[in-house]
Amino acid sequence: MTAARKYSAGKAGTAKPAKPAKPVEAAVATGAEAVETVVKAGAQVAAKGYEKAVAMGREQVETAVKAGAGAFKGYGDLAGFGKDNVQAVMTSGAILAKGVQDLNDVWLGLARASVEDAVGAAKALFGCKTLPEVVELQTGLAQAQYEKFVAESRRLSDMSAKLAENASAPITARVTVAVEKFTKPLAA
Repeated sequence: MTAARKYSAGKAGTAKPAKPAKPVEAAVATGAEAVETVVKAGAQVAAKGYEKAVAMGREQVETAVKAGAGAFKGYGDLAGFGKDNVQAVMTSGAILAKGVQDLNDVWLGLARASVEDAVGAAKALFGCKTLPEVVELQTGLAQAQYEKFVAESRRLSDMSAKLAENASAPITARVTVAVEKFTKPLAA
């Protein structure tokens, strides 16, 4: 017999009995069951939420597909729609380029006229003999230049507004077609 056995055998009445492992095992089992219940409940809630999200997404996709199917009967319609949009942008660009060229021509004409007017005014001023003649001529020239400036500004403003309207017309028409094409199936 070893010393430890002798000791436990010698003091058999005083040795504490080992605690049974059953209460610990029961607590662990109860905790495991609680965790398992919580995990199952969470999984069920997550599964229901996922199913609901998938169903909502499916409904939205079906609605969009129906709207798209109503708007475009096939690839040919879609390609034609895109082609018409590109054509509208190209037409708009051509109108804009022509309009800007016309505006530049007007500006160039104004600059030429301004230089010619300045040369004519200088010749007229040099031809004046008295100070009152200079003041009278200068007043007349200033008034004429101001009136010309107002008239040309109005003309350039009108040209610019008309250019903007004309250049945006093809794109505006395509936007109108697109809105009608997409809202018609949704309204039905």
